[in-house]
Amino acid sequence: MSYLVLARKWRPRAFPELLGQDSVVRALRFALGEGRVHHAYLFSGIRGVGKTTVARILAKALNCEQGTSPDPCGVCSACQEIDAGRFADLIEVDAASRTKVDDTRELLDNVQYAPTRGRYKVYLIDEVHMLSTHSFNALLKTLEEPPPHVKFILATTDPQKLPVTVLSRCQKFALRRLSDTQIRDHLASILREEAVAFDEGALASLARAADGSARDALSLLDQAIAAGGGAVREAAVREMLGAVAPDLIHRVVTTLAEGDGEALLANIDEAYSLGVEPEPFLADLVRALHDIAVAQAVTSASGDDWTEAMAARLDPETVQLYYEIGCIGRRQLSVAPDPETGLRMTVLRMLAFRPTEGEVAPAPSTPRRAERQAPPTAAPRPQPQTPLPKNAEPVIVSRVESESHAAMLGLGTRSEAQAPLPGEQVAGAESVLEGLGLAGLMKHIVMNAVLEKKGDGLVVTVDTEAGKLLNPERIDMLKKALCAYYKGPVAVDVIVGSVTGTPAQLRQEAAEAAQRRARDALAADPGVEALKRTFNARVNENTVRPRDDKPEEQKA
Repeated sequence: MSYLVLARKWRPRAFPELLGQDSVVRALRFALGEGRVHHAYLFSGIRGVGKTTVARILAKALNCEQGTSPDPCGVCSACQEIDAGRFADLIEVDAASRTKVDDTRELLDNVQYAPTRGRYKVYLIDEVHMLSTHSFNALLKTLEEPPPHVKFILATTDPQKLPVTVLSRCQKFALRRLSDTQIRDHLASILREEAVAFDEGALASLARAADGSARDALSLLDQAIAAGGGAVREAAVREMLGAVAPDLIHRVVTTLAEGDGEALLANIDEAYSLGVEPEPFLADLVRALHDIAVAQAVTSASGDDWTEAMAARLDPETVQLYYEIGCIGRRQLSVAPDPETGLRMTVLRMLAFRPTEGEVAPAPSTPRRAERQAPPTAAPRPQPQTPLPKNAEPVIVSRVESESHAAMLGLGTRSEAQAPLPGEQVAGAESVLEGLGLAGLMKHIVMNAVLEKKGDGLVVTVDTEAGKLLNPERIDMLKKALCAYYKGPVAVDVIVGSVTGTPAQLRQEAAEAAQRRARDALAADPGVEALKRTFNARVNENTVRPRDDKPEEQKA
């Protein structure tokens, strides 16, 4: 007896057996039960979600010898012949191979004749979007007013290519892509019926590889049973799909967080030696970053221990950056010298753009989610401030006294209505802030802050807008940078409020002053005045730029 593949053996034969198409089934069952069956239906959706299967079940419901109903008997000769694909009044047409107008006219010549066996003559046109324009024109009149004994069922994976005139003559149903969970559970149910042993991890990999298609999933399942020697095993499925072991993806993300380029490339080489293709490797890497981002953003998300630990270790901005680089890298694989080079350059780009030292916090003993769910603690009291001696360990002091964003970060605030804090401007404060060697968002923060001396310590007042970028890790980084700059312990107080005289403001004022001088110089230039008089010209002030007065050796 010949073997029947799982995709055919487990093809649904009744509406209740359809997977994941509840809304379509509900509408069709109601129409059949109430006798309100339309003369033309259009089923759209990706490959393998059940378009042709729905059409055949509908044909059975219309032609069952027990009468038209939502539940065909499945045992009469009409039902069995439709299941076997040899019912004379179910005419299945592959539009991809019969695109010519002559083929369509030949098909429509027989529409006028009554059914041979059944109650209705059902025309099932698969991949209908492949018909030519002339073929659609030939079909339109019959599609709009077919004989009462004829039903048209059109199926397509690309409904956008159908003419509006055809769409307007059909009832349209979009079949949904199946979720990984639906496919996994379906495969597990089939394997239990087939008495085949399986690993849950293997089914998860197969469901992901099926990409929403039940037929693809069953075809892969057949292959997985053969690859596993009669069982569906995770290692065999991973090798069959060229998938990446989860622990290898974990190691790659961990080495990215640690900035270990040598270990990172060693992991990539290991994946390549195992036969893993670059595209699925990047897909799994991006998927892992997505899981980390979800764990950071959604307190109720359920993730494994590794995902929770990385969610606590990496900044959300870093995860988003890695995700973006990974997605772009997948698109660039086709233009890389070879896929392996494209993969290596993608992960090296992640490494190159990772935050500067101090931006990645060390992994805590408890996940970040637990911290988010913990009740707020009382604000700590300011610690005693110390002078600025040389060559000692940093002393980090922070103050919590206010509300809103600053209060959540452990910062004090100062409103415009309040008197300024008692203290004196630090000599060369602008050069001190610029000399901290900070980059990225941290540089933006310090360039929008002022530095004052207060007693034996320092007060850093960050502008209100820039203060929104602060988080505990960045505050700690700023304090450590100041302590390193002064080469000794510094009592540092970070607050948020309206400030003037920040390095960014001073630079802006200097740039505006230089622009004004440039415009004034241009207006006073005799040559420019002569051009205006002679040619009735005018100066486009938007193009005026200050002249660079630096000597040539400084420019070089």
